[in-house]
Amino acid sequence: MRGNLRIRVRRQVEARTVGRIHPVNENELTRELAECVERLWNAYAAKDEAAHSLLLAEDYRAIHADGTVHPGKPTAEEMAAEPIEDYWLREFQAWQVGGEGAITNYAAEVEVRKGLSAERHQFLVGEVWMKRGGGWKCRYYHATLLKS
Repeated sequence: MRGNLRIRVRRQVEARTVGRIHPVNENELTRELAECVERLWNAYAAKDEAAHSLLLAEDYRAIHADGTVHPGKPTAEEMAAEPIEDYWLREFQAWQVGGEGAITNYAAEVEVRKGLSAERHQFLVGEVWMKRGGGWKCRYYHATLLKS
């Protein structure tokens, strides 16, 4: 009986995970945007400017966890200047705003390398997504660093 319980619990946890993202609630909007966010983070980590830019609106703007403002889509060189070795996203939530917009909110933990040492940073992220050209595009990204 205990073995079956573990399998059921594991399957429930897997069902609540979209790739590397752990959503708080389950609905179609959350699944759609969780997939977009995962593709966005994967493209950034891979420094794939083309794949990353496909998910960003033309008027995209970002405020990074260090407080710097970044208007426009980042270039591969800009992504390489702030490399991410690995990442984990938790507590992912999405809310519809009007007919063509949505807000996402989640906790992120990133691992970055500086020389031979690795550092981990945690922050909260808020994003504004808009339906454009039949798909979701991120228009605004804001990260707030959490103190250790």
